[in-house]
Amino acid sequence: MKFLVILICLVVNHLRSDDCDRLDDSWFFRLRRLTDQALSRFERKRKLPWLVPVIFIYAFLLLALFITLHFVSDVLYGFATMLIHIWVLLVALDRTQPRKLASAFLVRWRDGDFRASLHFLQEEGLIAEGLAFKSDAQVFIHFKEQFIYRCFEKIFVMLFSYLLAGAFGVLFAYVSYQLRYSYKESQHAKREKLIDGIILALEWIPVRLLALTFSLVGNFVLCFDKLRPQLLDFSQRSSSADLYVYATCALSQVAGSGLNIGEPRPIKLDLISKGSDRVIQEGEIEALQALLERSQTIWLAGLALVTLVGLQAF
Repeated sequence: MKFLVILICLVVNHLRSDDCDRLDDSWFFRLRRLTDQALSRFERKRKLPWLVPVIFIYAFLLLALFITLHFVSDVLYGFATMLIHIWVLLVALDRTQPRKLASAFLVRWRDGDFRASLHFLQEEGLIAEGLAFKSDAQVFIHFKEQFIYRCFEKIFVMLFSYLLAGAFGVLFAYVSYQLRYSYKESQHAKREKLIDGIILALEWIPVRLLALTFSLVGNFVLCFDKLRPQLLDFSQRSSSADLYVYATCALSQVAGSGLNIGEPRPIKLDLISKGSDRVIQEGEIEALQALLERSQTIWLAGLALVTLVGLQAF
């Protein structure tokens, strides 16, 4: 069922219109604020540990999903259960397809409007508060980093979580990312640190699987050599910059030419030149987009293979 659910979700997510209900995440932030307000009433009588609101949100949503799945488990021979799984995964997946996100950025980038590009990144939540840029080149490189990480966070991590623990895994990962954004806004240092640790655990395997996938669909030698020192490193959290480095290595065509693998400089990936800059930069975005699409295809093919092997085992 998992392969069918993932396939349906990816198709629906690709075909749905931008004008329809995008299942925005505002409901989660309202829930968190209501939770904080409700629990704050107990502060007058007894001091609650800082961990309680975090545990409550996880427990409340996971319990609600468990109860819902329990009551619909026998409805329509399991079809209702599949619909719940599809709905949960659709909520967690990125509502903006990578191709549409890249196209929307490039429309503003072609015009050379620095302010419009920054405004777009802010609207899409791709710029951290207080981050400043001094040049167009910095904005462009930042978009590429965040473009890769957003696809990783909202597609690859969610797919891996669903394969690992079904709808509960997806909901747990979704809540974790939403809490990270929520607590950054409200400046709860201890809660933010806890959520960062949870996300480190969530991303540890997927980021390495994605880097290996980049190696398979791109420059294997350069990408794998960059990944190998961190393959079993539990101490360091992978960041958007790390994923960007893996992607640039995978797209590099200079294997065996004496490049310093610690500081890859792939052909036409970070080069900001004059004259035909915009054309070159559009090619860079398209190359990253194609890399992510090929990687997603590899993941789907692997899942299909696992599904077939599982069916033959019964």
